[in-house]
Amino acid sequence: MLRFTISNRLGRQNFEHVSGPIEFGRGPERDGIPRCVVNDGYVSKDHVKMEEQPEGRVKIDNLSQRNSIRLPDNSLIDKGDSRSVKLPLRLTVGETFIDIEYVVDPVSGGPLETIASPVQPRPKPVKVDAARAAAALKPTLPEIPQNDDAIKAPTPERLMSWFETFIAVQQAAAGSPEFYRQTAEAVVKLVGLDRGTVILQAQRSGATPGQRWMVQARYPDDGNTIGREFSLTILDKVMKERRTFFQSTASAQSSESLQGVEAVVASPIFDAQGQIIGFVYGCRTRFTSHRGLGIGPLEAQVMQVLASSVATGLARQEQEAEASRTRVQLEQFVSAEVAHELQKNPQLLQGQEREITVLFSDIRGFSRMSERLGPKLTCELVADIMDRLTNCIRDCEGTVVDYAGDGLMAMWNAPADQPSHAALACKAAVAMQAILPQIDADWHDRIGAPVKVGVGINTGPAMVGNTGSKSRFKYGPLGHCVNLASRVEGATKAMGVPVLITSSTKQLIGDAFATRRLCKVRVVGIQGAVDFYELFAEQAPPEWVERRNTYEEALGLFEQGQFGASCRAVYPLLASSEANYDVPCLNLVTRSVEYIKYPPEKFDGILELTSK
Repeated sequence: MLRFTISNRLGRQNFEHVSGPIEFGRGPERDGIPRCVVNDGYVSKDHVKMEEQPEGRVKIDNLSQRNSIRLPDNSLIDKGDSRSVKLPLRLTVGETFIDIEYVVDPVSGGPLETIASPVQPRPKPVKVDAARAAAALKPTLPEIPQNDDAIKAPTPERLMSWFETFIAVQQAAAGSPEFYRQTAEAVVKLVGLDRGTVILQAQRSGATPGQRWMVQARYPDDGNTIGREFSLTILDKVMKERRTFFQSTASAQSSESLQGVEAVVASPIFDAQGQIIGFVYGCRTRFTSHRGLGIGPLEAQVMQVLASSVATGLARQEQEAEASRTRVQLEQFVSAEVAHELQKNPQLLQGQEREITVLFSDIRGFSRMSERLGPKLTCELVADIMDRLTNCIRDCEGTVVDYAGDGLMAMWNAPADQPSHAALACKAAVAMQAILPQIDADWHDRIGAPVKVGVGINTGPAMVGNTGSKSRFKYGPLGHCVNLASRVEGATKAMGVPVLITSSTKQLIGDAFATRRLCKVRVVGIQGAVDFYELFAEQAPPEWVERRNTYEEALGLFEQGQFGASCRAVYPLLASSEANYDVPCLNLVTRSVEYIKYPPEKFDGILELTSK
């Protein structure tokens, strides 16, 4: 095994190469041979090729077509030539130094043993499930031979300590430095080894060929990390056979190791797809009282369970990260509450039929306002109003489905069940009207007119799900119920009231709100007639209740075809208005007088609304 140190005025890098040829140059890797890319203008695109030879030597080939390679004795390897040189040595290529030394792997002097059957590849799951991943990653440990004198049964106290540590590792914040440090510390304090490390995949780079693993955490972290901290031999063995390997006897060549390593153990960390993404690694050294003990099967088994605990923690982290990403994506289009429900039950996106209450709102006289304010202030006005209206809806547990210019759409009873959905929608509408005086006060100087918002509410069955496209989804309702709610909002202009609800909504709220039946209406594009009700407030003063009763009595007379009696009944309400006339009363008188002047051949009392 060769260790390389590459240095020039731009920096310094170190890496190790296990076996086979390796090349150096400014160009990219070729022919599948690992390449160290050297950032030096005086180095050729393909300059040096090296390969380890027996007896501590290395063969050097000059691949360059114009530049030589300088050896320590100032001799040159000319272009196209090759030389076998004894290690260690320093090569000079352009303005770059390449230092090469031979490294003894700590496991090279001792046999490797294993404790578990190979782990079979697992199919990639559709979704990451922490509990399922934990069960899938849990290793199957064989029975420990009872007649092995080298193995001592752990005490109950030690078993309890193991379990507590495994649980602590699983529950720690996976992926954090503390999580990995805690695991490395457990290798020493729990397993009883001299040194513990957590090794994870490193980003491969052309500047560091063959580098696949890096130490993520170590214990003890005393700064004594000269050279490499792990054996590539045992890591390659674990990678190939996908199981834990260890040395039961100390290495005869441990004196050559810079770390004084005598015996090592490595257990694989699997991800939820069954791929090895790292190792829990431990060793014994000749500098402690454990000198010459090696590593036993029981210690290797504990290492394997510890690695499984790390895998479970990482699987949980992956699940939480995926859930967080999904939640963020959903909240770009829906409220946090809807995102939570959709995350719990993705089937909701496929659509389901359910009874909902739908609310539409629209700013009155918006075209005139925008013309007066200009684009910038118009956008600020709409943003301010929509923000306040949205708060009213969310305070009443509603879901804002969509914004369209100066209007919005909201719904209740989807995706989660809300038994009082109609009442919640009405409560939101009353709250929206209650905040208008404050909006008017904030904007009156710039608008010069009061801010008014029309609101229409309807309750009925609808299909609720993804009403957008595959690339940009929108969670919301579709159906007759929604279309009618939109028409109801538009009818507030003709009816002369700020909030209208339909008979289906009125039936659900009962007498919980003060309402007034205005008329029976047939709207454009909607078959059949529906009763419209004015939604006034949750409670109304006596004078409003008296006026409501008088109006509804007059409306009943009108619908019976008694037009004159209807006018006489409603007249007192107009006479006492003193210029602040009630628009529904005016509408009722106007219709009655029209029918007195031009008696209809057929009369059903239904008002035809021709505008949308």
